[in-house]
Amino acid sequence: MKQFSVKPTIKMLDTVQELCDEYQIGAGDLVFASNSTYERYFKDKIDGATIINYRKYGSGEPTDLMVEGICEEVKDITYNRVFAIGGGTILDVAKLFALKQVSPVVDLYDGKIKAEKEKQLILIPTTCGTGSEVTNISILELTTKNTKMGLAVDELYADDAVLIPELVESLPFRFFATSSIDALIPKKSLHEYGVKEEELEEFTEVVMTKQGRLMANNYVELDRNTVYGIYKKLY
Repeated sequence: MKQFSVKPTIKMLDTVQELCDEYQIGAGDLVFASNSTYERYFKDKIDGATIINYRKYGSGEPTDLMVEGICEEVKDITYNRVFAIGGGTILDVAKLFALKQVSPVVDLYDGKIKAEKEKQLILIPTTCGTGSEVTNISILELTTKNTKMGLAVDELYADDAVLIPELVESLPFRFFATSSIDALIPKKSLHEYGVKEEELEEFTEVVMTKQGRLMANNYVELDRNTVYGIYKKLY
């Protein structure tokens, strides 16, 4: 019996420069990245690509309004590949833009629009633990319905998932701890990394309120007490 499958080709590159050299990112590419990531790693390495800073369209967890705003910006742009560099939120949003039709996004999530993949999709995570780069799930808050919904179709699988250590070297430990709870097996206890016991409650709160895709992708439902208990044991 088939248990699971991993659709994307997983690649490991050491540096952002290797990524840019291998894929020749430029004209005809749509690149999702935060402004800080773009300025720090990509500004002098790619030329001609369309850069999407999704934070321009809102803050917090991704919403249908943010996606519709991006749709409006790119509606007259021709592109063949979608690159996304970031955490689970950016990757989830970018997945949608590999589809033939995204808007109206509520209709897409309701199944009224058929999900048809049209563009090549390359996902590059800058955090660890969410696993969004290898899943076929995109989670959005649908403001018109006042709820979060997940779209899970094979058309959302990336063609390539590229792991680049350079992009996580500067990840603050606070974000490392909250984004990698399901992957973190530390060689030392958390307090040896400088974590204070009173911060465990804060880490738990972030996981429960901000890591929707991590929790949705988890095989076992986790409540607040269980998450806190995991941190406590790691501490």
